[in-house]
Amino acid sequence: MFGFVVRRLLTAIVVVLVATFVVFALVSARGSPVDRFSLRRIDPTTRQNLIEQYHLDKPFLEQYGLWLGDVVQGDWGESFRTQQPVGDMVRKATWNTLLLVGTALILSVVLALFIGVVSAVRQYSVFDHAATSFSYFGFSMPDFFFALLLQLFVIVVLHEQLGIDVLYVQGKYSVGQQGDVVNLIEHMVLPVAVLMLTSVAAWSRYQRDSMLEALHTDYVRTARAKGVPRRQVIRRHALRNSLIPFVTVVAIDAGILLGGVVVVESVFSWPGLGLLFYDALKASDYPVILAWMAVTTVFVVLFNLLADVLYAVLDPRIRTGGPYRRRKVPVS
Repeated sequence: MFGFVVRRLLTAIVVVLVATFVVFALVSARGSPVDRFSLRRIDPTTRQNLIEQYHLDKPFLEQYGLWLGDVVQGDWGESFRTQQPVGDMVRKATWNTLLLVGTALILSVVLALFIGVVSAVRQYSVFDHAATSFSYFGFSMPDFFFALLLQLFVIVVLHEQLGIDVLYVQGKYSVGQQGDVVNLIEHMVLPVAVLMLTSVAAWSRYQRDSMLEALHTDYVRTARAKGVPRRQVIRRHALRNSLIPFVTVVAIDAGILLGGVVVVESVFSWPGLGLLFYDALKASDYPVILAWMAVTTVFVVLFNLLADVLYAVLDPRIRTGGPYRRRKVPVS
């Protein structure tokens, strides 16, 4: 198991290096970041200092190597927009995004597993038809439109018509209530619900199909024929084997959640990586854009690495490299 994890970790490092190189090349293709200061008529000395600070007078490969070395050492430069260290901005925004995305991811996995398993076990029941209808709604509803609908409902219906001030549509805390856990949860409900909608809709259908396939396999029928209790057949035989493709789709879609969080955080003014990227993109804040892309790349690779480890836990054949481990038999 340790060797399997080490091999996957080494592969992940190579993927991160390739991805950061591609990101750096794409951002560099937009031109020198110092050019945006031309409209401000900065003096030649300041311009030259900026060029030397960001190694813009070096060849492209040397620029990437110097940038990567600075990033590894924790020196991510300063923001063009706020003049603050990019590392501090990214760290603060990362924790806020992990709080939002982590909550949505955990709740989505639990809810999707429950809906998918129950729909498969009770195929064509009222619950199954209701779950199917919900999936169609989740597939067809864009995140930004659903977020605006929730904001409209909370502001117009709850606040103005009913006078209920339970949920909030902007920010992480209300003014003067920083650190209040209840207030934090009230601000998280709407963005978490938006992030969960598409994920639960997609993952529940995927788990339902995977569970149905597992329920019709030979080993499940054999277990039933031997008189194994129905709950044990579902939990230990069908569910365990149906989780492998489910882990695959969750690990891949985790990167989509990080992409969707840009829209959600912008709509709800949540101070995370999505809002940071949106503001940096509007201001052509290249150091922040590069740092954001590097962080999100690492997160996506880490999610896929976690999926590989979970594969090995769920199915030992994956970490042994075949359907079974060949055992040496002593020759007498």
